[in-house]
Amino acid sequence: MVKALLKKYDKIIRYLLLGFGTFLVNMWSYGLISKVANYSISYTLAWAIAVLFAYVTNRQWVFESKARGWQLLPEIVNYYLSRGLTFWLGLVIMWIGVQHLKFDDFYVNIARNAMLLIPNYYLAKLYVFRDKKRQLDDENLTEEELGE
Repeated sequence: MVKALLKKYDKIIRYLLLGFGTFLVNMWSYGLISKVANYSISYTLAWAIAVLFAYVTNRQWVFESKARGWQLLPEIVNYYLSRGLTFWLGLVIMWIGVQHLKFDDFYVNIARNAMLLIPNYYLAKLYVFRDKKRQLDDENLTEEELGE
């Protein structure tokens, strides 16, 4: 039973483990940058560093992307675009937490990371790393029917 559950939730478990690594990269970067910059600049730069780490680890160990060569370019662009959506939400969370609620920015950033974990997973799964063959099977279409 446990083995079946581990197999069923394998991707989610890997995403959570690597997501913790991304969280650590983000918080370490944020902590360093925030010593010399305000929270919005620190958030933006730490976000860019953490998203790069997340892309590299997620594409290989969570979603097992087969993209190679020039196929990587749209995948990277789509990954950053999807994370860009949650970037703006995260910036609003930071702004509300720091400017209006007067919480310490470091702790707001921890809460922001937790709040955006689930949306980031589903954006990556459904938008960036969606499995084309599985999508075709789900729609009961063949590649020939799509003209590919």
